[in-house]
Amino acid sequence: MIFNWRVDKSYNPTYFTIMAKRKRKPIEEWANLIRWKNTGVALACVAAALTLGETRLPCIVKLLIYSAVGLIFAGGNVINDYVDYESDAVGHPNRPIPSGTIERKIALIMGIVFFIGGVLFAALGAINYGPIPALIAIGAALLLLFYDFIGGKIPFVGNFAVAILGGLVFIYPGSVQGLTKKHIFAAGFAVLIHLGREIVKDIADRAADESVGIRTLPSIIGDTKAARLASACLFLIVPLTILPYFIGVFSVWYLGTAILFVDLPIILLAWLFPVGVTARKASKFASDLKWIMIGGLVALLLGGLTS
Repeated sequence: MIFNWRVDKSYNPTYFTIMAKRKRKPIEEWANLIRWKNTGVALACVAAALTLGETRLPCIVKLLIYSAVGLIFAGGNVINDYVDYESDAVGHPNRPIPSGTIERKIALIMGIVFFIGGVLFAALGAINYGPIPALIAIGAALLLLFYDFIGGKIPFVGNFAVAILGGLVFIYPGSVQGLTKKHIFAAGFAVLIHLGREIVKDIADRAADESVGIRTLPSIIGDTKAARLASACLFLIVPLTILPYFIGVFSVWYLGTAILFVDLPIILLAWLFPVGVTARKASKFASDLKWIMIGGLVALLLGGLTS
C-alpha cells in the first residue's frame, strides 16, 4: 500500500507543522527571535530595581534605562540565534532562523541595529546621570557579545557570563539611583538563579550542542554532576533571600513572598533534580525556574515598596 501524503494530509503531522509555520505572522516570528519573554523579564527586573532605590527618577531617565536594557537584550538574543543556528537546527528546529521563517542574514542585520540602538540609549543617558551607569550598560553589552560569539562555547564561562548579565540588570538602574544594599542583594539572587538555570539548560541541550562540536559543562563532568552543581547554586539562594530581612534591608512582606514563591519551590525542585536527571527533566526544570524568577521579582517589588 502506497501512502500519498499530498492527497491524504489528515495523518501527516509534518504537513500541519509546515502549515502552522506558514500561518505565523512576521511580528510573531520576530517576537520569538528576540525571545520576548526573556526580554520582558529583563525589563521587569529593571522595574523592580527602580523600586529599590531611594531616589525617584524622572520619566525620561527611566525611559532611557528601559530602552537601553530592552534593545541590548533583544539584539543579543537575535545575534545569539544567528550564531547558534546549527545547534538550534537540531535542538530547536522551530526557532525562526533554522525553520527558515526569518533569513539568517536579515536577523544579523536587525540584531546589530537593536544592539547599537541600546548602546546609544545607554550613552545618551550619560548626559542625564553621568558616565558610570553608561559604562556599566556598555560593559554589559560587550559581555553579551562575548557570550554570543565566544563564551557560550566555553564550558562554565558562558554560564557565568549570563549570570553576571542577570545581576547587572539590577546594578545598572541602581547605579543611576544610587546603589543600595537592596540592589546588591537582588543582583546576588539574579546571579545565582541564572547560573543554576544556565547549567540546567546546558543539560537539556547537551545532545544538540555535541552534534555540532560544542562541549558544555555537562559534556565534561556528566549530567549528574552538572545537575548537582546547578542545585548547589540554587540552594545558595535560600539564605541569600532570608538574610536581608534579618539585617533590616527588606520588610516582612518581602520575606513571606520570598519564602513562599522562591525558597520552598527551590528546596523541593533542586533536591529532586539530580535524581535520574534527563534532558527532558532538565528542560522542564528550566521552565519551572522561570516561574521562580517571577516569584522573586514579586518579592523584590514588595520589598522595594514596603521597606
